[in-house]
Amino acid sequence: MTNRDTINLGEIYELRKSFTIIGLTGRIGSGCSDIAGLLSKGFDKNVYPTPIEIPKHNTDRKYKIIYNYASENFRGFYLIEYKHIISLFIFNTDFEIFKDFLSKYDNEYQNKIEVFKSTFNNLHLKLSKFNFEMPSKIVGTDLNDLYTIFNSAEFKNASNSIHEIFSSVSPQIRIQILQDISNNLRNGGCLSCNSSSGKVTVYNIVTLINRIIKEHKRLNPDNCKVVIESLRNPLEIMFLKERYSAFYMMAVNSDEDDMNRRLNLRYNNNQGLVDEIKKIDRIEYKGGSDTEFYKQNVSECIQKSDIHISNITAEQASDFNSEKNNLKFNTSPKFSVQQQLLKFLSLIEQPGIITPSPEERSMQIAYTAKYNSGCISRQVGAVVTDENYSIKAVGWNNTPEGHVPCLLRSADDLLNNKDIEAFSDYEKKDIVFHKKFKVEYDKIDRQHLKGRNVSFCFKCIQNSIKEGKNQVHTRSLHAEESAFLQISKYGGQGIKGGKLFTTASPCELCAKKAYQLGIEVIYYIDLYPGISTTHILKAGANKKELRSFHGAIGNAYHKLYSPFIAYKDELTLLTGVDFVDYASDLKSQNQKLEDENQKLISEIKRLKEETQ
Repeated sequence: MTNRDTINLGEIYELRKSFTIIGLTGRIGSGCSDIAGLLSKGFDKNVYPTPIEIPKHNTDRKYKIIYNYASENFRGFYLIEYKHIISLFIFNTDFEIFKDFLSKYDNEYQNKIEVFKSTFNNLHLKLSKFNFEMPSKIVGTDLNDLYTIFNSAEFKNASNSIHEIFSSVSPQIRIQILQDISNNLRNGGCLSCNSSSGKVTVYNIVTLINRIIKEHKRLNPDNCKVVIESLRNPLEIMFLKERYSAFYMMAVNSDEDDMNRRLNLRYNNNQGLVDEIKKIDRIEYKGGSDTEFYKQNVSECIQKSDIHISNITAEQASDFNSEKNNLKFNTSPKFSVQQQLLKFLSLIEQPGIITPSPEERSMQIAYTAKYNSGCISRQVGAVVTDENYSIKAVGWNNTPEGHVPCLLRSADDLLNNKDIEAFSDYEKKDIVFHKKFKVEYDKIDRQHLKGRNVSFCFKCIQNSIKEGKNQVHTRSLHAEESAFLQISKYGGQGIKGGKLFTTASPCELCAKKAYQLGIEVIYYIDLYPGISTTHILKAGANKKELRSFHGAIGNAYHKLYSPFIAYKDELTLLTGVDFVDYASDLKSQNQKLEDENQKLISEIKRLKEETQ
């Protein structure tokens, strides 16, 4: 092996090894802070389980490979906590304005914040020179100054103190304050703004995060690893995805029991407090209305994530991995959260070092399938496999075959009696429905649409004139329902004992169908609200296993599992071991001897001619 070979390999992997950004998202109590802490500390053999000596499964062999790689390559990430970014905006605000803002939540803040006035004003003096209304304009020396302040012990201590003051009155009020501040910054550009007044401020917070990353990269060009904890607005995620090919969005998922356990542990089993925080979580998870794009929407953030971590304890992973459990569900062992982290960090730096899990390849198909959906509210994909992960059906939420999906229908066509086959007789002739429809869609200013098709949701209109929210009024089949029907429609085999992969856990209706068909394990990405788990899947004599999916999907699936070069060729360069094709080599040598013989015969012939 030559030195040049090593240099070439270093150049190939340079971008992956020198620059990576990981964003974290998840519900309150899912464990985002724990994951961020693990990423910031780097590899520690006392934290990450040692591979077993005698593998029992390919999962064990995969873990041994990634463990050995990570132990040599995993270095700690630079941690950017979202709360500290919010603190930059707080300290950039005048003290009296901030004090007045806090008084709206509880008068007790007036006295508590007053004792912090001197520290607050010292930082305000340092930060007031920066224009946080246009963070993209903070460049050069100013950016370096801001970066220095942000990383100083003075700022971090003050930021932690201000959040402790928030919590001292009530932990749930602290969460509410941070939510309101971040919403106001995205919507109006200041702590107490609730309207943008025409200004584009939705990216203000993430732009400031981006400026911090830029400066960190400039100062650490050979080892810039950043983790952002935690992102809860979908537009901020898209901002980072558009700017960095090295950005990976990681969702930390936990089931309700796990989240409850963590919250009770954090708040000393104060059930009243935990219930209040869970109310806030439910609001944050579902997000605001369709037009409140500046608010938190954790559900949408999870759907936009590339990598999913199932935050289970080592004890839970051990239970999942038990021989009895795996025999029952015929499923591969489940990685603990530490093992999952090592897997994805190793794949980011060394793509293709291991192959996808059966769960990943199945969910990747479900994830891809959802984009076939013509639903304008939410796209969902589903895959049904037998017990050995052999795929038997693929589905997505869409109208029955022959009906026109909502995405392809136009409100203008219904108003003007055009494309009549796209609409039902009910939509065209029901007086109450048509009156409601006409009132809403006649008043639209078409000029602002810039050529966009005016699709509409039948269910929303029907629910508004009938008994309220009702799934019966949806035009589409659910993704799981569609996949189940494909099997029947095309004469497929039975799926008893099989598995269902769905990008959103099944509703009550689909859960009953899965139960009836004998599905044993259901993998999901996003938890669908409702009682399908406790009321259907965990009831009766044939209880079903509901598992939060962990793995890479979407673009990350391709990025992590596509090797830069064939691994055999890479090892040849690194080890110098290259087995020659001996048959081909022998043929080449024989040809060489034959050529030399011909040359010798020709030379003898020439010499004879010269002597005659």
